Amino acid sequence: MTSEKSALARAALGLVKPGQSLIVDDSTTALALAGLLSQRAPLTVITNFVPVIQVLAGSPGIELISLGGAYYPAYDAFLGIRTIDAVNSLRADTLFASTTAITRGHCYHQSQETVGVKRALMEACDRKILLVDHTKFQRRGLYQLAPVTAFDLVIVDAGISASELDTLQASGVEVLVVGVE
Repeated sequence: MTSEKSALARAALGLVKPGQSLIVDDSTTALALAGLLSQRAPLTVITNFVPVIQVLAGSPGIELISLGGAYYPAYDAFLGIRTIDAVNSLRADTLFASTTAITRGHCYHQSQETVGVKRALMEACDRKILLVDHTKFQRRGLYQLAPVTAFDLVIVDAGISASELDTLQASGVEVLVVGVE
């Protein structure tokens, strides 16, 4: 889903203003955005995802705050109670996050540790933006994160089915559908 994630990242970048503080979660979708963020510097970027840290480390105009905790190799991220504690000490303007699956109007993940950290990330910001490619609507996850309506904006690619789009819009969530090049 590389082209879809690139399209989502470009759309998300359009919502970023210099001087903001952003949280970028531990998802490959948000990672696509991280690679573009230096275009909007100066920014403060907070993350628990090692690939985002690697992409942004040393970028001019980017103040990078890494959330420590227990390292989970399967996710290449820091998770757990120490990460949650670190998140709880911060406040940001916007969260850019993704999810493993969307089922019956709720976001799901495969690990409790991921859900705990993502809930803390959601609480630590003023605006929550969900970046999802259309395949997330066909997947399943074990642990419920939050209803999709907990996000201020959902950015999805044009591959989303008409029925899934109708369901999202009927729930009252703002949806931005982006084309893929």
